[in-house]
Amino acid sequence: MDSSSLAALTAKLLLAVQALTGYDVPAAPPDVVFLPQRELAERACGGPCKVFGWFPPGKVVYLAERLRPLDNVYTQSVLVHELVHYAQQESGVYAGRTTCRDWRLREEEAFDAQLRWVVQQRASVRTFHRFLPHRRSWKSACSDGSDASDASDAFDASDTADGGQG
Repeated sequence: MDSSSLAALTAKLLLAVQALTGYDVPAAPPDVVFLPQRELAERACGGPCKVFGWFPPGKVVYLAERLRPLDNVYTQSVLVHELVHYAQQESGVYAGRTTCRDWRLREEEAFDAQLRWVVQQRASVRTFHRFLPHRRSWKSACSDGSDASDASDAFDASDTADGGQG
């Protein structure tokens, strides 16, 4: 993947995140690293899971290597979702807040921005839903009241990364 085109797309999407969420554009964008599905799932979930993107604390957004954000609005939306998490981190709004409730609030904000971005692109929301987890799976991720610091964007969704286009 062309790194300069990916950097330009990331900068453009950070501006979209600002418009969608009100977070300032971070001083420096995160690196975007593509990983094989197995490695991404291991890092994000500790084992097999359907994950498309993951942002652990730091300066790197991880995406499944099969995603093509330069060519596909739906896979761009996965990057938008992860960039919302990056903007949340850089803003400090959730600093030190690791309860399950806080994790859910971060996720709801990211999914809301992702959906609104897809709608702005005039893309099919029906196809977009393939990139969303089933709400019951992520909403119950820490129903036992445990700390959500290891919670990830693990998807229980269709295993298609091309938005049904390929």
